[in-house]
Amino acid sequence: MYDVIICGGQVVTPLGIKELDIGIQDGKITALSEVGMCEEAVPRIDASGKYILPGGIDVHVHMNDLGAEEMEDWRHGSLAAAVGGITTVVDMPIDNVPSTTDSKSMRRKLERIRGNSYVDYLLWGGLTADNLEKLPGMLEEGAVGFKTFLIDSSGEDFGRTTDGVLLEAMKAAAKEDFPIMIHAENDELNQYYTEQYGTSTDWADWSKMHPESGELEAVAKCLVFAGITGARIHIAHVSSAKTADMIEAARRKGIRVTCETCPHYLIFTDQDYEEKGALLKCAPPVRDEKNRQRLWEALNDGRIDMISSDHSPSQGGKEYHWIKEAWAGIAGIQNTLLAMYSEGFCKGKISLEQVAAVCSANPAQMLGISRHKGSIEVGKDADLVILDPKKDTIFKRDQMKMKVKESVYENYHFRGRIERSFLRGREVTEGAPAGRYIRR
Repeated sequence: MYDVIICGGQVVTPLGIKELDIGIQDGKITALSEVGMCEEAVPRIDASGKYILPGGIDVHVHMNDLGAEEMEDWRHGSLAAAVGGITTVVDMPIDNVPSTTDSKSMRRKLERIRGNSYVDYLLWGGLTADNLEKLPGMLEEGAVGFKTFLIDSSGEDFGRTTDGVLLEAMKAAAKEDFPIMIHAENDELNQYYTEQYGTSTDWADWSKMHPESGELEAVAKCLVFAGITGARIHIAHVSSAKTADMIEAARRKGIRVTCETCPHYLIFTDQDYEEKGALLKCAPPVRDEKNRQRLWEALNDGRIDMISSDHSPSQGGKEYHWIKEAWAGIAGIQNTLLAMYSEGFCKGKISLEQVAAVCSANPAQMLGISRHKGSIEVGKDADLVILDPKKDTIFKRDQMKMKVKESVYENYHFRGRIERSFLRGREVTEGAPAGRYIRR
């Protein structure tokens, strides 16, 4: 007997898209059957004419709760995720007070999250300039791995990692087999060009202040260190298609590296600053149109492994006197899956099966949770999303579930609509957060 059956949807599975009934019991997928073969005498949800995708897994979010909750918190941010079809997130160790850089701060964060998340969650610990001895304690608390910055993180207690610390951390990562996520830019280059353009009021100069060459240099160094140590590394928010090429070449040599990009690098370019202003400020920044098209190609052919939102809400507008005053962050978690469907699949840039891979299966594999999550298969958690292809979404402010109701995607016209999201077989509804902590 099933608890619920989702009937007749076009189910996106690792083996292709097929019209199926999905039987769910005790939060798990227990049957994938031809339409009409599931038992009748149980609650049924009709998904005829709609796509059913695996719940999205976002490996890179900033929920901010604890110290910066005026911008975002778990109640709002996790609801935005669920409404957008993201059912598992991994929170960053920065934008909290204190940052999550030891076991005590991790326990404090976990206590804050408990009972407030609509989605399942994991935590990145923080690797800073001076906390190598704290890493084992965070692993004991269940940290999936460690996030580090090669540039100024803007966090007073989160100093950028030096080369020596990074190399030693990679040695530990190789021994214990945990991933290190790296914000890879060259800090000296950023500072040099910020001195030249920092008082500019032309938003396009933000991309000059964080040049593509800085990303390429920093990633190259990380790949050398990973090759020396055998560590598993993950390059965050790839903005340059040349970076994806470099990473693919390293993989062919046996270096253990994955990478992500974000929807804003696939949708916007430096020509959009004039309209979007501070709402499009992110680090690294968006690049030109040729690069945008090449990023889609890299996502389609597997050079880029996954999509993340790098959800980091900010207050936009054009009231800033110069560029460097504005926060570098984009609120995007509610739009990630729909952006991949609308801008990728509907425009012929990526298959629906590849959408499921980059939004769900590949992140689950990198995080080590693919036994339970990441794809629609018997025995896995019933984390499911119903998407109606016959309806469109115009993303208005009154639809925004994040705390700060400002977004670079405001009034954006997406093809398709996320209709319902299920976490372990239960539909996610406002007022009933049921997310669980997933330990490493």
